[in-house]
Amino acid sequence: MLKKLIVKNFKSLHDCEIEFGKFNVVIGRNASGKSNLVEVFKLLRKIYVERDPFPFLEWWGYNNIVWQGMEELPITIGLVFDIEGYEVYFETTFTGVGGGFKILREVLEMKGYFKLIKEENTIIVEHNKNWIDKAFSNIYYDAYANCGHPNKEDVLYQKMEMNLKMDNIFSLIILCNKFSKNSYVYGLIDENKNIFTVKIFSPEDIRELQWHILRLIETLMLFKPIHIKELKTPKPAKKEITLNEDGSNLITVLYNIFLKEGRIPEDILNPLSMIFPNTRISFQLTDDGRVLMKVFEEGVELSPPSISDGFYKTLLILTAIYLKPSILIIDEIENSLYPEALELIFDTLKDSESQIIITTHSPIVVDLTEPKDVIFVDKKFGESRFIRIKNPEKLKEKLNELGLSFSEGWLYGNIFDEDEGDEEE
Repeated sequence: MLKKLIVKNFKSLHDCEIEFGKFNVVIGRNASGKSNLVEVFKLLRKIYVERDPFPFLEWWGYNNIVWQGMEELPITIGLVFDIEGYEVYFETTFTGVGGGFKILREVLEMKGYFKLIKEENTIIVEHNKNWIDKAFSNIYYDAYANCGHPNKEDVLYQKMEMNLKMDNIFSLIILCNKFSKNSYVYGLIDENKNIFTVKIFSPEDIRELQWHILRLIETLMLFKPIHIKELKTPKPAKKEITLNEDGSNLITVLYNIFLKEGRIPEDILNPLSMIFPNTRISFQLTDDGRVLMKVFEEGVELSPPSISDGFYKTLLILTAIYLKPSILIIDEIENSLYPEALELIFDTLKDSESQIIITTHSPIVVDLTEPKDVIFVDKKFGESRFIRIKNPEKLKEKLNELGLSFSEGWLYGNIFDEDEGDEEE
């Protein structure tokens, strides 16, 4: 799960840290920086999943995404993950100066164990000193029986530097010995003296760690914005299992799910029928090989122009939840949805297996959200600031005393005092 995002010099996110839980609602007025947060994840996908050689083209150039158009500045994105109980940090720093694209620096760190730093073709491997001390105390006699008994100073290396050519840090394979949670030191004999080299990962283990991070980036799903008109038109029948950012391939993806399961899964159909009762969905292949989704209400077929935008938006979100992305990001979730539908979708999102990040400026959504799940965003001097509530229960009591709803407190004044907010810059 993503625990924290660090961003420097991307649009209005000049220098900020944002902590995330399982369910997160980012609340802010128009142009406060909510959508810029969503676009951070979009850019990461372009760089590391799509491997786009010119990832800034969608924004018409690097100068349009770097802080205040200052092309000489690099952009840094850092992510802190919880991976099977380990705290793992990945950071990438890149530039687009001169119209190109270049990764300047990457970091992959398992806190308390090791850090890999890639700069150009140089890889620096740093081992945590406390880990080395612990590992040294657990060394097995048979690992150095033929080499004498080393002193701790003979343990090599706390830091190593190698020259390796690779596209990015995820291309790295370090030929090391098997890592175990108890840790150990494996002995190697140098030509001139006994040297003991700290080893952590085998190739399989380093690949597994890289796979976890890449999978979190690759399988995240984001919607910004959703083109409802595109959802209503028939689509080519082809194998697709990932929803596009604008939702335009919903019919194709849902049709593939239908073919695989032999029906529309209940995880999609049950909440959909609660919002739109007496509704049925079927599919038809057109003569030119496209898929048409047919919708019936109380047995009467509805033509696509007669189907509400909210129906398609709801179906899209429920399908996304069914696909179980690592992170599901929805920009301005309230669009096309009425309050009762939003409430049910909120409950479904909270119960899902995915980590959820939602942005909104709707008072209705604010009132549906628990204060502990809120990240407020505002902008001062062109810079977005992200604020969490330190004491959500105290805030609830304060709002009750004032007779205000959560949204009223947000819209019409500071709903927490300075010492009650946790600003993440």
